[in-house]
Amino acid sequence: MLNIYNQQNPDRENGTAPAVAPKKVHADFNKYEDPSGEFGAVEFKRGLWFVKHKILLYKLTIAFLIAWIIIFGGYAIINLANYLAFGIFADLNLQKQLTSFPNYTNFQPKYAPAQLQIQGVNTLNGSVSAFDLAAQVYNPNKNFIVYFDYYFDVGENKTPVQSGFLLAGETKPIVYFGLKGGYPGNVNLVLQNVAWKRIRAQDIKDTLSFQAERLNFVVSNFSFTSQAATDGVGANVVKFDLKNDSAYGYRDANFVVGLMNGGGGLSAVMPLLLKDFKSGETRSVDLRNFVSNLPVDNVQLFPLIDTYNKDVYLAPSE
Repeated sequence: MLNIYNQQNPDRENGTAPAVAPKKVHADFNKYEDPSGEFGAVEFKRGLWFVKHKILLYKLTIAFLIAWIIIFGGYAIINLANYLAFGIFADLNLQKQLTSFPNYTNFQPKYAPAQLQIQGVNTLNGSVSAFDLAAQVYNPNKNFIVYFDYYFDVGENKTPVQSGFLLAGETKPIVYFGLKGGYPGNVNLVLQNVAWKRIRAQDIKDTLSFQAERLNFVVSNFSFTSQAATDGVGANVVKFDLKNDSAYGYRDANFVVGLMNGGGGLSAVMPLLLKDFKSGETRSVDLRNFVSNLPVDNVQLFPLIDTYNKDVYLAPSE
C-alpha cells in the first residue's frame, strides 16, 4: 500500500518526527538594558530611529538646500537683471549729478525776507526851536522781525545813531526827537546793521494774531486843547486814557504818540513811557506840546514793544 505520508515525510520510515520550523522571536528594544550602564534605552532608541530614517533625513536636507538655492538664487538673479536693465543708467545719472552743484543763490530770493519799505520822511515841529523827524517804515514780512541801527542824514550833518526794530507786518514811524538848528531841507533815513530774525511756524503759527493779542491798547476820552495856559506857559494839552486790554503786563511800555490831523497824517510825534503797565490797567495820560497852531483831530499810539522778548513782560505776581 502506498504510504503517502512517508513519501512526503521520509523521516517517518526511520521513526523520527518531521522537523518543525522554529518560531521567529522579535526583539523588544524597549526592554534593552546595557550591562555597562553607559548606553541607556533612550539613547538606543534615538540611534535606532536615526538609522531607520537617515535616508529620509538625507532627502529632506537635499530638498531644503535645493529650495534655498532656488529662492535666494532667483532673488539674486532678478536683482542682477534689474540692475543691468535700470541700475547702471541710474548710477550714471547719479554720477553726473554729483559732479555738478546747483547755484543756491538762485533760491535765496524765494526764502529771503522782502526789503523794508520807507514810505517817506516827515519833518515836524517839535518845539519852538527844534524839529522832530519821523519816517514811516513798513515790514512786509509776516514771518520775520527786523532789528537795525538808524540815523537821519540831514544835508551835511546826521543825527546820532539809534536802534530800532519792526515786528512782522508792522508799520510805524522811526523817529528822532529834538533836531536843533534851522528847518532841514533834504532829509533821508539811513538803516544799517540790519538783522532779520525768522519766526518759526513751529513756535508761532499766526504771527499777526500773536502780536495783536499782546499789543491790545485802547485809547479813550481823547481831548486836545490848543495853546492852553499851563503854569503860565502857553502849551497844547493832550489828554487821553490808555487801557492795557491785553492779558500781559509790561515793565517799560514805550510808545510813540502820533497826533493826527484831519487828513490822517502826522501833525506831531511825542514819546510816552509807562512803567509797570499791568494787564487790565487804565492810565490817564497828560502831555504837553509847545507848537503853535497845531492841527490835531485824533491820536494814534505806536507801541515800541518787542513781543518776542520775554524780558519786556511783567511776571504774573508783579
